[in-house]
Amino acid sequence: MADVRQSPQSQEQPHASTDLQNLKKDLEGYREIILPFNKVLEWEKPHYPAILVGSITFIFSIVWYLEPSVLTSFSLLGVILCLVDFVVPTLSSYLFSSAEWTIVQERQFESICIRLLNARRHIINVKNALAILKRDKPRVYLLVMMGAFALMAWIGSLIDNLLLTYLLMVFLVLVPGLRKHGILQKLTSNIKEVVMRMIKGKEKANKTKTN
Repeated sequence: MADVRQSPQSQEQPHASTDLQNLKKDLEGYREIILPFNKVLEWEKPHYPAILVGSITFIFSIVWYLEPSVLTSFSLLGVILCLVDFVVPTLSSYLFSSAEWTIVQERQFESICIRLLNARRHIINVKNALAILKRDKPRVYLLVMMGAFALMAWIGSLIDNLLLTYLLMVFLVLVPGLRKHGILQKLTSNIKEVVMRMIKGKEKANKTKTN
């Protein structure tokens, strides 16, 4: 009998399909809310970025004015998340009927779930890359991690904690729109070009010194 072996892609496809179905099942109670919220995140209308930044600014303004402790802030966040986790699926089951869910909406919902899975895979890939770097080149791993943490510590010493958290949240909510409109891709490509030019310039300078 012939030895039938599955390729890595054929082995990954059933696993990816299972992950997708599980994620869709987990988010099924939120799908009526996810679709319009995704439209806002992807800037389907010109005023959506202003709404996102304004909402984040309003929330952080309240936090800045009330100045709650760290424990109080996390407790309030936990309460809000618990309420959302309970109220949204319950209201969705009463307000929206499954018969009103169209094929177009299902495709949009599936596309969002695929992007969420891709984001999770990117995080896993970074984690695996760091693990491989630590195993194969521990000194380089130590320099990279120490440099990254030192940079973050330096930035944290320059900027207030609340302001830094605000800027990070604004950036995170704007990432889907930046990516959708190709702005993020252009920015990353420009950064890569600058880095490559710097590397090539250093290589040429080293060659001229050796000659």
